[in-house]
Amino acid sequence: LLARFHRMRGRPTLWLPGTDHAGIATQLLVERAITAEGLSRVDMGREKFLDRVWQWKEDNGGAICSQMRRLGASADWSREKFTLDDDMSTAVTEAFVRLHEKGLVYRGSRMVNWSPNLGTAVSDLEVEFVEREGLLYYFKYEVEGGGYLPVATSRPETILGDTAVCVNPDDDRYKDYVGKQCIVPMT
Repeated sequence: LLARFHRMRGRPTLWLPGTDHAGIATQLLVERAITAEGLSRVDMGREKFLDRVWQWKEDNGGAICSQMRRLGASADWSREKFTLDDDMSTAVTEAFVRLHEKGLVYRGSRMVNWSPNLGTAVSDLEVEFVEREGLLYYFKYEVEGGGYLPVATSRPETILGDTAVCVNPDDDRYKDYVGKQCIVPMT
């Protein structure tokens, strides 16, 4: 609406239309289709799976822009872009390299939302967060030389697999436990 409004008032206006690859959503839809055929992405192999993804994009990728055209969107459709077009991919790579060189983009350790079905991390925008009432279980890990270290968990079944217990070495309550061995409860 704003592009049409300003153009009709005689202002030089450009609405450059484009679509995102919607990678995870596309992968999910393609995987559903091949699962219905009794296959999996792993069974198909990377190249054949990518061929199916590109075919899906070819068949369905223009739906949003087609709807926008029918609604009369005042865009320069002759210059439409797609994020995985060669020139766009090159521009994105260049932008990320420059941002990385300036220290504005970096790789760090942080929590991610992992999808076991997709085998990849997904955005917070693609996750439905659900709060649930649960239980918190408390255990005492016996520490060598005497004493106990309290540990709380909502997943007590994982305790038998514990291989380390961490404490903040700057916390006076736990400084005496730094570097000591613990005994896993119930073993």
